[in-house]
Amino acid sequence: MVSKNKELGLFLKKKRSTLRPEQFGLKFEKKRRVKGLKREEVADLAGVSIDWYVRIEQGQNVNPSTAVLLSLSRVLQLNNEEKRYLFNLSDKKLPIEDVTSASISNTLQKFLDNQNPSIAYITDSKLTIIGWNETALKVYGNYKEMSEKERNSVWRAFNDDYLKELLDNWEGHTKLRVEQLRANYNYYENDNTINEIIDELNEKHSLFNKWWNNQGIMGTPEGQKLLHHPVVGDLYLSYISFKSTEIEGAHITIQMPIDDYTKNKLEQLTLE
Repeated sequence: MVSKNKELGLFLKKKRSTLRPEQFGLKFEKKRRVKGLKREEVADLAGVSIDWYVRIEQGQNVNPSTAVLLSLSRVLQLNNEEKRYLFNLSDKKLPIEDVTSASISNTLQKFLDNQNPSIAYITDSKLTIIGWNETALKVYGNYKEMSEKERNSVWRAFNDDYLKELLDNWEGHTKLRVEQLRANYNYYENDNTINEIIDELNEKHSLFNKWWNNQGIMGTPEGQKLLHHPVVGDLYLSYISFKSTEIEGAHITIQMPIDDYTKNKLEQLTLE
């Protein structure tokens, strides 16, 4: 049976072989013998000595700290499951703030970008938009310039006139968002930011209060929708949503053009 230390070394070696030096701005050599990153490159990027890193890959008992494991996770671009595996092999516990962090990895962002000219975005458990592609910005508004509160789908549905004009079925959209937020309450019940938003909406909007207390059935993860864009006109879309395995409680949504008519309009928007 392979020891944890040996398994840890093999795991790190395997992960560095999947990376390319160009990803880190390192010079690529045509005669490069090593597949992926070199040991010294990983050590330098992670901020540890090459001797220490060699020992850990050799399966020696070096007892890496939590900070070092997080640094290696970042350099080796580990997903959440791989991070847990790395920490388990090191007999350490992955910090809870790292498990629940809602950062968009390079791979996930590339996935969103590759969906253009379809609309692609990610909502966290609080229904706040945390990731998007260019088409999403052109259709739904510039998330880059919005505050966290303004990027919250529920708050925005009740308070943003642009979104109200854009949505063909504002009531259906907004009711669904409220029900989704209510269903996710266990994820954020101690989060002051979203609870302040909920209190504000309860106080100012009777429909929110009604839908929040209604144990309704949420919509399906697939369907169709119509948007009325102020520049290119009507957009006919089909959509699909699925859970992210990387970010706890988050969902990825792709809204695709139903026909070439809509596809051409979305392409036009992304070129502007």
